[in-house]
Amino acid sequence: MKNIKSDPRIVARRGINSLSSKVLDRLYQDYPKAITLTNLAKDLKLRDKSVQAAVRKIVNAGVPIEMSMSNDDDRAYRADPSEPISWIIKEKESAERMLDLIGESPLNGNEDANKKKNINYRIYEEYVETLNELFDRWTSLRLLEQLESGEESE
Repeated sequence: MKNIKSDPRIVARRGINSLSSKVLDRLYQDYPKAITLTNLAKDLKLRDKSVQAAVRKIVNAGVPIEMSMSNDDDRAYRADPSEPISWIIKEKESAERMLDLIGESPLNGNEDANKKKNINYRIYEEYVETLNELFDRWTSLRLLEQLESGEESE
């Protein structure tokens, strides 16, 4: 399974375009500081409208990002510390949906094809189980709660 993209900022944020990935990466690097749209565009060597379009795509994709107005009425953006985890949550939801789709797919009488469907089902079933165990562990350790509230981890 070859992945053509090699920029880790893009690969880490699979499912979003490269410009939006770069915006998110820049915001996360500067967290907890907010960056104005103008400064963000300047840092990334882009036009303001391009950055605005990227932010719109980020929001439409359901990726957490904080927006506010700066003192000079310029929009300011700040990373949400839960953004990296949001990708894991999206992956978990995607895997659960794929498991359902594979499970609903009827066997078709072709022994080889049915065997492969069953293998795919088992792989996704174990993957979802592992992700659920991981989320249970994070919940019991209150890691996600601490991330949202800003508490120190133990």
